[in-house]
Amino acid sequence: MSPWLSLVLALLALGCCTAAPRRHQPTVVVFPGDLRTSLTNTQLAEEYLYRYGYTKVAEFGKSLSRALRVLQKRLALPETGELDSTTLEAMRAPRCGVPDLGQFQTFEGDLKWHHQNITYWIENYSEDLPQDVIDDAFARAFDVWSKVTPLTFTRVYGREADIVIQFGVREHGDGYPFDGKDGLLAHAFPPGPGIQGDAHFDDEELWSLGKGVVVQTHFGNAGGAPCHFPFNFEGRSYSACTTDGRSDDLPWCSTTANFDVDHLFGFCPSERLYTQHGNADGKPCVFPFTFEGRSYSACTTDGRSDGYRWCATTANYDQDKLYGFCPTRVDSTVSGGNSAGEPCVFPFVFLGKEYSTCTREGRSDGRLWCATTSDFDSDKKWGFCPDQGYSLFLVAAHEFGHALGLDHTSVPEALMYPMYSYTDGPPLHEDDVKGIQHLYGPRPKPEPQPPTTTPATQPTAPPVVCTTGPPTAHPSTSPTAGPTGSPSVGPTGPPTAGPTEAPTVSLDPSEDVCNVDIFDAIAEIGNRLHFFKDGKYWQFSEGQRRSVQGPFLIRDTWPTLPHKLDSAFEDPLTKKIFFFSGRQVWVYTGPSVIGPRRLDKLGLGPEVTQVTGGLPRGGGKVLLFSGQNFWRFDVKTQKVDPQSASPVDHMFPGVPLNTHDIFQYREKAYFCQERFYWRVNFRNEMNQVDEVGYVTYDILQCPEA
Repeated sequence: MSPWLSLVLALLALGCCTAAPRRHQPTVVVFPGDLRTSLTNTQLAEEYLYRYGYTKVAEFGKSLSRALRVLQKRLALPETGELDSTTLEAMRAPRCGVPDLGQFQTFEGDLKWHHQNITYWIENYSEDLPQDVIDDAFARAFDVWSKVTPLTFTRVYGREADIVIQFGVREHGDGYPFDGKDGLLAHAFPPGPGIQGDAHFDDEELWSLGKGVVVQTHFGNAGGAPCHFPFNFEGRSYSACTTDGRSDDLPWCSTTANFDVDHLFGFCPSERLYTQHGNADGKPCVFPFTFEGRSYSACTTDGRSDGYRWCATTANYDQDKLYGFCPTRVDSTVSGGNSAGEPCVFPFVFLGKEYSTCTREGRSDGRLWCATTSDFDSDKKWGFCPDQGYSLFLVAAHEFGHALGLDHTSVPEALMYPMYSYTDGPPLHEDDVKGIQHLYGPRPKPEPQPPTTTPATQPTAPPVVCTTGPPTAHPSTSPTAGPTGSPSVGPTGPPTAGPTEAPTVSLDPSEDVCNVDIFDAIAEIGNRLHFFKDGKYWQFSEGQRRSVQGPFLIRDTWPTLPHKLDSAFEDPLTKKIFFFSGRQVWVYTGPSVIGPRRLDKLGLGPEVTQVTGGLPRGGGKVLLFSGQNFWRFDVKTQKVDPQSASPVDHMFPGVPLNTHDIFQYREKAYFCQERFYWRVNFRNEMNQVDEVGYVTYDILQCPEA
């Protein structure tokens, strides 16, 4: 052996023996779609101080000491004038988006309501909570203020409400965009006309009641009460539904903090317990099942263009054609990432290792995540696992304080302090009460009433409940079936276009279509023009004579639609009817409905706040319009071509750029602005305007006043 080689080997051996062992460094992975700020601490501070009213743009790059002292005093922080860790932590905390100093803009009036019965309208809903839970959270939030003032709050259904409540994402139409998950949670405007008084909530947050996701249970012995997370079972803590303790793989949860003590439980939404909608009367999935000759052991989206998960309820769909949609488990549905709204898939593979629960591996921020396919390494699909979420009740109570005229306070314990914090107790602090009563006065004391005598009632014995643990078989009772549809792509038959009986003649002038000034939406459905306005619609047909029927109630024909629509269109090939309102879309095929779905599912980003019209162009293609742009939309895949965004005036010269509704009728396009329309004849290669007229006089043939 060479002496040099011997020396090298000896040195290597010595190095191996004497070197200290290296600490294991965790693997940090760049996750696709992961939105992380690249701002420095100083840039973060400059942006924060500007957003919340402490500085002006001109002060960027100058000393922030004075502005920091004002902020620290305002938020009851140590007044150092330095960008210290306490101040940075406050700047990163979730909070209300209303500025601490100044206002969003110059508003009209003295910023208080001058009537005591305040009306509110819930324009749309978050998918995080059942609608009845959201309704209750808002009602309780209003009641917080009603208990200490003369004010009362009444729910109405329309934009005439004093306070319009809306869920939105990013840029949502008011010029004050949200910033994604965490950070800015919601904002509201002070009392007054128009947008004043309205409250907006960021729908990229996880909305809960402050203690984690709300999962309604089925069957069990808790009367449908929601899951309590975390809960104890056999000495172990659970933060999600589990199949432990069962032999049938049905997920369940405790509805109290300790199942071992209380023995109260219910079943979590599961395709093994029931399905939704479909045509199988809510029967559970049968696994495996056969579809187009292939065997499936889990819910699938195959055969559908809308991404909804379904299953067969018999062993052979090809033979029996019975199916249902698989219910969504909120406790395992991800947010953020690149698969928001999709369920976690367990187990999944990450860096060659299999995971059966959410994990923090691969992340430097310690947040729990999961894959939404069985193999992250190949598919790279993921999202964040649910956390405690933000209490919709508490955030709403804070925002409604702004909608009544209150500013932020410097008292950290008060409801109107700008930072979010959860409490189980009464939310109002003495500071909140003092502020609201300064505007509206205290609640009147009730008039004394003479005592009344009532016969004594005998107490009834509580029912006896004997439970020894979760049952081993699910009940035989099936849930109520929903609307039906087909998992295969294609038309299922023409939709019902409205009531078959002619409406009774009304003498109410508001129900005369000719008295409507501006319609919410107009669409050709079933060879008839439909005119929509404030929860009603009229049908117009041209035969040997023109006729108008209506008004009909939208909810009687399409029960899931909101009160106000932005636009609608019917695909001539599949007879699917698409309805748009805000950032949501509903798709009806006959009586079956899919939705509401967010516009993101169609490939339209948060910059698209509404769809103002759709023009079918044949072959399953549609032009979708929003603002001054349009996109090409494929009805089969239900996706827009992201490269197709084009200015309206490039294809349709001469039409106004601020149209509020666009529809197609008899192969011609109509662009509506207020009471007028501009008609474009597609047979003209230049797509030029060939007629301008009044909607009521020239289309509906209403008599001129």
